[in-house]
Parts: sequence; structure tokens; C-alpha cells
Amino acid sequence: MRKSVLGLLCLFVLITCQLFITPPVVRSEDDLTKLSEQKQAEIDELKAKVDALAQQSKTLKQQLSIIDNQTKITELKIEQTNLQIAKLQREIEDLSGRITRISSSVDSLSEVLLNRIVKTYQQSTITPLELIFSSRGFAEALQRIKYLQVAQANDKKVLYQLQATKAAYNDQKTDKEVRQAQAEQLKKDLDVYQQQLTQQKQAKAALLKTTQNDEAIYQSRLQAALAEQLAILGILSGAGKEIAIGHVSKGENIGSFINGKSACSSGSHLHFEVHRNGGLENPSSYLSNKGLTWDNSPDGTFGFGGSWDWPISDPVYIEQGFGTTYWAKMGWYSIPPGHSGIDMWSPSGNSVKTVLDGDLSRGSIACGGGTLLYKKVSHNDGISTYYLHVL
Repeated sequence: MRKSVLGLLCLFVLITCQLFITPPVVRSEDDLTKLSEQKQAEIDELKAKVDALAQQSKTLKQQLSIIDNQTKITELKIEQTNLQIAKLQREIEDLSGRITRISSSVDSLSEVLLNRIVKTYQQSTITPLELIFSSRGFAEALQRIKYLQVAQANDKKVLYQLQATKAAYNDQKTDKEVRQAQAEQLKKDLDVYQQQLTQQKQAKAALLKTTQNDEAIYQSRLQAALAEQLAILGILSGAGKEIAIGHVSKGENIGSFINGKSACSSGSHLHFEVHRNGGLENPSSYLSNKGLTWDNSPDGTFGFGGSWDWPISDPVYIEQGFGTTYWAKMGWYSIPPGHSGIDMWSPSGNSVKTVLDGDLSRGSIACGGGTLLYKKVSHNDGISTYYLHVL
């Protein structure tokens, strides 16, 4: 009996040591943490640099420098995230090993404890009188009674300790699940950073293509965009000179967008806007969904949810969408909501059609040292459509 109790206590001590003594952190995990902290310091430094660049006058060199630094930040975030994932994976592996060992030990301890309880119960059915008569003397009988009491007390103590061990097992299992969830979230973050990196590289390519890496071209395009936005705000406030032409029916030809450069335009395209009760609306909410060719890198595709026919013939090429586009983020449109319409063109011709029945006007407004020409069609429900850079 003494040997079984002693073995039980030794087993419990062994399990307790496995559970509560934390093994020393391996050097590589420390290195992963330090490297992650170094990456964060570099990210913070580059963010400060980008903020400082954003306060400077807009130049091509400045914009390229901002993009390059933002690209470096994203690359560092990717490296940092990979380090964090690697560290979590090591911790998960360590926890998995601990959980396996503890689970096995708990099973063994439970089995031994169960056997002890059965034996203790069997012995507890012996009356003190029977114990006295079965002993060789009164002293031995007292010793056996005292030992039985101690054994029963130890059994209860080990039972409590077993419960504590199981609780610790559950805690470590929960800890592992938390780390697994963190690792999964980091993997999702990594996918987002990879997408951002691709977009940033496309943004630089788009800027270099649009400006031909020439400061004069950059400044010309920048000033034209800012001037166009001011002109559009002027149109919204009634500053444009408009001449009524007459009623037009849906799909009727109302003009053609200008070939080549014109006032506040670097090339042939239609700038299409929707105004409602004097405010700007997103044209994609009104135009019908259909197959398009996207020429608006790095922004990419977006949806259309309306029922209106399009103002130009197929195939339609989209050069820029509404709102916070790439060029709006670059500061080419300084007043919200950013780009105020949708820029489009078609290789099949430059004919422009009204999207709904309404009253047509021909308009003009000063823009960037020239005159921006446009057509306006007033519809029902306070809606007006505008067709800029159109003869």
C-alpha cells in the first residue's frame, strides 16, 4: 500500500513539473521578436518620411518618392507579418506538444487514482475491531488505522490536484486556439499586403506612363485636373454659360467628344456626370451593367447598378471612375468627393447620346486658360446629366 501511494505522489510531481515549469524560450523565437520590432521601427520611420513628403509642393519626384516609400512600408509589413506567423507557429507547435504530454499524463493519473480509490474503499469497509484482531498487536493496529487515514487524505488531495491539472490543460488548449486564430488573421493580412504591393507597383507604372517621367508633363496634367475640378464646381454653382437648344429623346445624338487635347483635357474622352438637385451623384449608380474595357490602372474594375443606356457606343473604355480614384489620392482633385464623374471613350467613334429624355443645353466655362465645352440635359426628378469636352 505504501509503495502505491508513494508511486502516485511521484507521478503527480512529475506531471506538475511538466505542466507548470515553462521551458526556456529558444533563441530563434527571441530573434523573431526582435526582428519584428526592428521592422516596425523602420515602418514608423518611413511613415514619418511619407508624411513629410506629403507636406511638400507636388512634383513628379515627390510623388514617385512617396510611392517608393509606401512600397517599402508594404514590403516591410509583409516581412514583419511573416515573422509574426513563424513565431506563432513555433508557439503552437510547443503548445501542441505540451497538450499531448499532459493529456497522456492525466489519463495515467486518473487510472492510478481510480485504482487507489477502489482499494481505499475496500479497506474502509474493515471495522476498527476487525483491524485490531487482524493486527499482531495494538501498536500495529493503531499504525494501520493512522496510515489508512493518511492514504485517504492523500487520495483527496491528489483528486483536487488532478482537477487543477485538467483545468490547466483546458487553459493551454484555449491558448493554442487563440494563437491559431491569430495566425489565420495574419495570413489574411498578408494577402491584403500582397495586393497592396501589386497596386503600388501598378500605381508607379501608371504615373510614369501618364507623365512619361517628365516633370513638365506632370505639372501640366496636374494643373489641368485641378482647373477642371474648379470649372465643374463653377458649373454646379451656375457660373457656366448655357444656351437652351430644345427637347431630346433618349439615345438621341447630342454631340461628339473633342478629338485630341482641349481645355483641361489631355486627350479625347467624355467626362460624364450626374447632378441631382444641385449635388453630384455617382454615375455608376445610374448606368446599366455591361461588358467594359478597363483602361484605369491601377484602380481596376467597379460595378454599375442602374438601368440607363450608355452615352457612347460599344466598346466602352473606362479611363477613370467616380470619387476617390488613384489620381484623386495623388492630389489631382483637391476637393471632395475627388473625381466628379466617369471618364470614358470608344474606338468606334466619338458620338455622344443622351441617356434619358430631357431638355438639352449647350454650355461653356473658362478652364485652364481655355474654354471647356459641355452639353447638359435636364431630366425629371431634379436630375441633370453633363457631358464634358463635347462639341
